[in-house]
Amino acid sequence: MLIATRPRRGGRATSSGFAHGFTLVELLVTAAVLAVGLSLAAPAFTQQIANYRVRGAAESIVNGLNYARAEAVRRNGPVSFTLDSSGPGWTVEQVSTAAALQSRASGETPGVSATSSNGALALTFTPTGLVDTSGTRLVQVTLGSSVAHTDSRQIDIFGGGLIRVCDPTVATADDPRGC
Repeated sequence: MLIATRPRRGGRATSSGFAHGFTLVELLVTAAVLAVGLSLAAPAFTQQIANYRVRGAAESIVNGLNYARAEAVRRNGPVSFTLDSSGPGWTVEQVSTAAALQSRASGETPGVSATSSNGALALTFTPTGLVDTSGTRLVQVTLGSSVAHTDSRQIDIFGGGLIRVCDPTVATADDPRGC
């Protein structure tokens, strides 16, 4: 059986009479639809990335505080934790030698700010793992982002060495995320 085929202008004829591929108009329409979809999704992605950075900075500070506490117990000597004045960076150092044990740069989480509730940027853990409460010390750190409508986190440091992260925007009393 013989099937008659008609060649299409500019294309190769097939047994069904149609050429394979896309036309320029089809490609332009697809590109326009993708551009509109991406422009609608971009603000949500920006906000989501900023939220991840705030949570990551909070986790980094908590990890630094826990490391300082563990090192104070392990070394049987005081170890200090100091928050950067320019952002969520921090340094842990042994008090007796002023040797830095570990640190994180503020630039690792761009757009995130860290502020102390009382202006103090440092605290010291004693060899027993408790916080030295003899002077002014870091008590509370609030983390936020420069991007509008993003999450914030609050880190509370208690004298017994307990460190807690909470969300200051949660107002329900029985919600464990709230402060």
